[in-house]
Amino acid sequence: MAEDLDEVLLQTLDMLEWRLRRIEFVLGGNVSAESQHTDVPVTSRIQKLESRLSSVAGNSRAINDILQLQSKHADIFAPTEPPARPPPSSMDDPTPEIKLATILTEAPAYPATASQLTSLHDLPLPPTESFTSLVALSPRIAQLGQTQLAQAYEISELRKRSGKAVLRWHEIMVLGQGRCWAEWDSRVREAEREVRREEVKIERESGGA
Repeated sequence: MAEDLDEVLLQTLDMLEWRLRRIEFVLGGNVSAESQHTDVPVTSRIQKLESRLSSVAGNSRAINDILQLQSKHADIFAPTEPPARPPPSSMDDPTPEIKLATILTEAPAYPATASQLTSLHDLPLPPTESFTSLVALSPRIAQLGQTQLAQAYEISELRKRSGKAVLRWHEIMVLGQGRCWAEWDSRVREAEREVRREEVKIERESGGA
């Protein structure tokens, strides 16, 4: 039992040191080197943690503001008590046997998950040559994109000009010739009517004579 408590204490200290390193990294961007604490007494580790905490609090204005806010409004940081719950029934409070059975049932999943997470570190990174070549070609790709846009604009302008030329040709060669033929046909018909009137007039004069 004593060994279990010692193990829990050491794990708690390791977790506190890890969190402190995270805070130091967030605040200053640098992290103190992680050292082994195999032979270091627990009291020394606690004193070192307190010293580092004091140093972080003294060098960070944000933490000082938080500490002042905590001293003035302690109720903000005090954990709120959860609402009263009804007494647990037999389903809400399983027996130790049921808890143990649940743990034993899910226990094989933990090594498998740990093995999968560990295998992620063994996965090789993809080769960087292809990414490097793509980065080197990015200016040319951008230039080709600009050229493609210019060509697309030029093609669009040519299509507009071609459409106007076809429309002009249709107006002149098709519609114009149609109007010309219609005018000629009208003139020919008018000439035929004049000729016919003259012929009728001549015939009448010849008959009267």
